[in-house]
Amino acid sequence: MLSSPVWRGTPVLAFCAGLLGGGALTALVLLVAGSLLRAPLPPAARWALVAVALVAVLLRETGVWSFRLPENRRLVPDTVFRLGRHLGPLQFGFEMGTGARTYLPSSLPYAAAVAVALTASVPAALCAGAGFGIGRALMTTANLRYDSENGWDGEWRAHGRELKFLTGAAFVVPLAVTAWSGTP
Repeated sequence: MLSSPVWRGTPVLAFCAGLLGGGALTALVLLVAGSLLRAPLPPAARWALVAVALVAVLLRETGVWSFRLPENRRLVPDTVFRLGRHLGPLQFGFEMGTGARTYLPSSLPYAAAVAVALTASVPAALCAGAGFGIGRALMTTANLRYDSENGWDGEWRAHGRELKFLTGAAFVVPLAVTAWSGTP
């Protein structure tokens, strides 16, 4: 589907803008909901919960521990494209950017959701949401350089282990630095 002509040019920009908007909105919702959870907890307890969630997710990512995470088992329907060449991709991206109406290829966003809910400030939450949207946009736009869908999948299968390690490290290191520095 991504190699179809609808994904060439300006609609890709609308899709990516939707991803960023969806990620930012989700982060703000997590921040508001998390405010109720974080109020009675001291910072050390909040960071301990983030650490537990992160360890569980990393064990799941490495295949050491297998468990199901809440996930919508449906994809965003193609009918969103009825809105036209720009609004259709924008809505499609927004819905994917929320992470609530699509599959998540990694468990790391779940740990990020816990971290945002329990520890993030408004700017940090918005950065996390934008990071989620940018990550999805990079994955989508990288796929556009392949002529067939099998090309992307083949590359992922060939390098998936290394990519999982790199994305996990890119996630864990900043979170650990933030926790270690005592930033609330």
